[in-house]
Amino acid sequence: MPKTYSWVVTAPGKMERQEFELPAIGPDDLLMKVNMVTICGSDPHLLENHLGDTRYPLILGHEMVGTVAEIGERAEKAYGVKKGDRITVEPYIPCGSCEYCLSGNYQLCKNGKRCYGVNISCAESPHLWGAYGEYMYVAPGSMVHKVAEGIRDEDATFSSTIGNGFRFICNKAQLKPNNSVLILGPGALGLCTVIAARESGIYPIIVTGLGARDEKRLELAREYGADYVIRVDEEDALAKIREITAGEMVHGAIECSGSPAAYDLALDALRPNGTLVCVGYTAKAGVTIDTNRVINRELQIKGSLGQPLDVYTAMKTINKGKYPIHKMVTHRFPLSRADEAIRFFMRGEEDCIRVAICAE
Repeated sequence: MPKTYSWVVTAPGKMERQEFELPAIGPDDLLMKVNMVTICGSDPHLLENHLGDTRYPLILGHEMVGTVAEIGERAEKAYGVKKGDRITVEPYIPCGSCEYCLSGNYQLCKNGKRCYGVNISCAESPHLWGAYGEYMYVAPGSMVHKVAEGIRDEDATFSSTIGNGFRFICNKAQLKPNNSVLILGPGALGLCTVIAARESGIYPIIVTGLGARDEKRLELAREYGADYVIRVDEEDALAKIREITAGEMVHGAIECSGSPAAYDLALDALRPNGTLVCVGYTAKAGVTIDTNRVINRELQIKGSLGQPLDVYTAMKTINKGKYPIHKMVTHRFPLSRADEAIRFFMRGEEDCIRVAICAE
């Protein structure tokens, strides 16, 4: 069988290049040639085993776009794509039979929550379960989306992240057109949430960040549709939010940074019956919440994981080509230097938003 290579995490902090045989493709299978994969903020945690549950050996990579290299007859009908089409694949693989998958909440699947590039070890055949490589295997039942002609690969890699944004805005916060939102943290997740908010008719869209570090990100937030940006290290953020909303405060707050101070600001900024959507992971110490504030203003606090069924909406947005999504990809590395790419991303350079690993 022909050979291919991927980058494999073999132990905490260790990633090496390994060869694999290309799998035989059956009637329900798909083999994708990876064009580009971006490094998600969760990838370093998996590399370093920060959560203690990385399944070694592991091929990382779940924010990807590629080309259909081989596809089975039934898979072609199921996905509506053919050999040569460009596609993006959702991270989660639904089992299709448990109560969560059947209700559309497949990110909570009872049967393992299998996720490309996250928790399927490449020791499991056919091995190519992540996109840090030349090819990725796409299992039966996956969620596959076609990328329109003329859309950049960089744009398509954000399908799941923009899907997250739609989930935060529409499903979790349940915001309606002309409701107000505060988005805390202008990283890729926050910026994608700005796009989702703009597409959903939200007004005003307020984004917070640090003027000392996030200037480029805040500029992009403006370009994507933010009505106001607040530099929390340079001005009184709560007073500014009160001024923007004429004292009414915001209907929803999406916390994307994981900062305890940001969570505190989010709770203060909500109007009565407002909703806080918790997205940013915090350090082990976590966040202390004054429950009296929650009770007295009847606030709602919701967690959000994944993007079930929201990638369909995200792909409609991406395929319109309306937003310069590619500007979030600030750095590119060839696949042969994927190990350098993730180390660069982990250093947290000031101008770095997303790093792309590109096919050669």
